[in-house]
Amino acid sequence: MRKVELLSPAKDLTIGIAAINNGADAVYIGAPAFGARKSAANSIEDIALLVNYAHRFYCRVFVTLNTVLYDSELKEAEQMIRRLYDIGVDALIIQDMGILKLDIPPIALHASTQMHNYDPEKIIFLDRLGFERIVLARELSLEQIREIRQQVKAELEVFIHGALCVSLSGQCYLSHYMSGRSANRGECMQACRMKWSVKDSDGKYILQDKYVLSLKDLNMSAHIKDLIDIGVDSFKIEGRLKDEKYVSNITNHYHSLIKTLIESENREVDRVGSGEIQSGFPADPERSFNRGYCDYFAVGRQTGLVNMETPKSIGKYIGTIRQVKGNRLWIAGGEDMHNGDGLCYPENGEWKGIRVNKAEGEVAECNEVLTVRPGTRLYRNYDHRFAVQLEKNHSFRKIGVRIKVVASAGHLKLYAEDEDGVKVFLEPQECFELAKGEGQRERLIRQLKKCGESDFFCQDVLYEGETLFLPVAAVNNYRRQLLENLSVEREKYREVLRMKKLVPEVNWREKVDWKGNVNNKAAALFYREHGAVDVEPGFETGNEQEGRELMRTRYCILYELGYCRKQGKDKKLHFPLYICNAKYCFRLDFDCQACFMKIIS
Repeated sequence: MRKVELLSPAKDLTIGIAAINNGADAVYIGAPAFGARKSAANSIEDIALLVNYAHRFYCRVFVTLNTVLYDSELKEAEQMIRRLYDIGVDALIIQDMGILKLDIPPIALHASTQMHNYDPEKIIFLDRLGFERIVLARELSLEQIREIRQQVKAELEVFIHGALCVSLSGQCYLSHYMSGRSANRGECMQACRMKWSVKDSDGKYILQDKYVLSLKDLNMSAHIKDLIDIGVDSFKIEGRLKDEKYVSNITNHYHSLIKTLIESENREVDRVGSGEIQSGFPADPERSFNRGYCDYFAVGRQTGLVNMETPKSIGKYIGTIRQVKGNRLWIAGGEDMHNGDGLCYPENGEWKGIRVNKAEGEVAECNEVLTVRPGTRLYRNYDHRFAVQLEKNHSFRKIGVRIKVVASAGHLKLYAEDEDGVKVFLEPQECFELAKGEGQRERLIRQLKKCGESDFFCQDVLYEGETLFLPVAAVNNYRRQLLENLSVEREKYREVLRMKKLVPEVNWREKVDWKGNVNNKAAALFYREHGAVDVEPGFETGNEQEGRELMRTRYCILYELGYCRKQGKDKKLHFPLYICNAKYCFRLDFDCQACFMKIIS
């Protein structure tokens, strides 16, 4: 039976455990160094604790080591990988091909989306090379993913939720050019979330001071069924900088969605992890941080991919403003407001935020006098009641188990079998008398069902034979031993991932240009061994940076504004166009045949 995986982000140990408890089959977490989110690093000790917890439920832990490396860092990376392997990490997510030339243990390798896994040629190369999994570019449509699935054997991982980088992953050099902080080194300054102006060659402004590169967030809830049918193996939530409430809510939402789809369709599909989720809250993605949602290029090119007024969270739409008086407002929309809520609304091309001091149904008394007009759309970007609910009512994960008791000649035999078919047996040496009172058998069954704070919940107890009198302490002890033995036995059946044998005969292109992100001798050697005769040093090496392509994106400002050149709607514009702010001005190039926009230094 094919298994699918819900993969959640973990900024730290606590968030990783919360993700598993809310339905993640796997979590990805930053290593002590060399992760694409530099501020989300974790100690080996904390990662080991997360691995131990995840493995109890047959869940997995992947560690991100997905930045480019310099020669001086290779030895440290090699030693770190060995330590991660020793503590049982299931796989590494990597970008730098130099890692393949290090002396590392047989840990499974995933090709990060930072490798620029957009072109089928590149994806097929990684597959033939022997990567266990390939993390696909976010820009791919469902149809493109379907075609890739038909051509490769490696597992495929697809982003389904979270922030979108406007640039093709691994191909953004704008941050490094502007600040020396490289996105390929986990230090992105997020220039795409800044205000920019767009002007033509005559200096005429098409847009002024707008967030023209700030994409809305991804939400693929409507396409999970399609992705399962296509044969995607892993559904990935972005967000290694997000807090516990965010990860819990979003993970819980997709866990429930995938679970319902699998159960309702009677599919030959199962989940990687074990256990039932006992949810402590009703999941709702709109109540968590979001810049507005889109499905990007899942079903083709579309407008409305950016929110030009703000790069911040707008939250959930709750209605329109019906009346305003002083610091009070009335809304129409059916959503009640709560004390402590954060609200926001568009005003004069910007987004304004207010706080609710006191709420009664659809009437809110705010923290300032309001100038907003009736009819304005109102959003809640902080739901105080929901936040409290998330904080107080945690979800739990428990493995279903059935217990059988056979009593004969004063002796007991106890059997347990969990939901994965793992079995254990316990035969105590004590001899017990027959019970004299009524209801003893029922009391024994009730006591055996109390699994407490263990990893298990009892689905059923079958009692056969004599009704014996057992002290409560004895029953508790036998149940504890039985479940402890089951935990030990489960580990024997847990699938262990290992690196595939890499294939040295697979060739890549004869020339690897600077966008191949080669910043160390080991990576250069790798490409030469795989057919390259010309390997250019990466952008971060500090070589020529002028006239370079700083960003390539499928998002197109022309299409967004209704000036698509392929449709002949650009006649009023004088090219080339430029994107500028107070300090920088970059030329925009448009590859209309392939539908790409480029920012040129």
